[in-house]
Amino acid sequence: MEATYYATLGGFSIASGNLTFMLGDSGEYRAALGAQVSGFAALIANRSAEASASGRAVPGSPSSRSYSMAINGGPIANEVNMTFSGGSVASVRATELRSSNPDARIPVTAAHKQGVIDPLAAFVVTMGNPKDVLTPKVCNRTLRVFDGRVRYDLRLVYGAKTDIQGQPGSYSGPAIICAVNYRPIAGFRPLTPEQEKYERNIEFSITFVPVGTTGVMLPYRVNIGTPAGLLVVSASRFEVKGTRLGSTASQGETAAAAPEAVASGAPLLRSNDNR
Repeated sequence: MEATYYATLGGFSIASGNLTFMLGDSGEYRAALGAQVSGFAALIANRSAEASASGRAVPGSPSSRSYSMAINGGPIANEVNMTFSGGSVASVRATELRSSNPDARIPVTAAHKQGVIDPLAAFVVTMGNPKDVLTPKVCNRTLRVFDGRVRYDLRLVYGAKTDIQGQPGSYSGPAIICAVNYRPIAGFRPLTPEQEKYERNIEFSITFVPVGTTGVMLPYRVNIGTPAGLLVVSASRFEVKGTRLGSTASQGETAAAAPEAVASGAPLLRSNDNR
């Protein structure tokens, strides 16, 4: 599967990226993501990012095997490399970022690195039964994520089932919207009461679409509320290739999704979760 995403903040274009996701017959997968700051934001910070991950698509959530991330163009290097074994972090190497008070962060212990997945795997939904891809089972779960520095939970709650109505020749089909609650566990500075109140009420939702008949679902649109406005990441192209990765239309057809097609069918959801 190949997809192109565009990001807007407060309605202004800020970045674009390309995702490649490859799934084998045995469930092994590889994902690669490249993103570049664009639009007005490029005048402020001309940066790019690359991330890749591999693992196995098992029912419930993926099992991570490797993850790497690099952000280029900043004043200092920002890289993370991890390997996983048996659902836990086997090795991690992350560049040390400058901080005025690093001791203020809640320490990450060995226990925090057990039973976790990488950040890219958190956006891959793997259902054991392909018939479950358009049910609330897609959302009702809590993902334990470690990004190399911060351990956090993503709690997904079923929001709605919607239909994406694309233009002729583009992707049209069903989708599932999940409300998401972000809960930091370790590796972060304790929040002030005001910050904690804001995070509990943040607007965060993910619209998932099925990847053919594989039982795998990937994001089509992500909405995140920020102090600067609504951040929207949506697919302008969603193309499924190969004999196993058939499209939701006929085998081998291209499913290209237009951002405006989702805008009318993916409402914002708020996940209020009292920690």
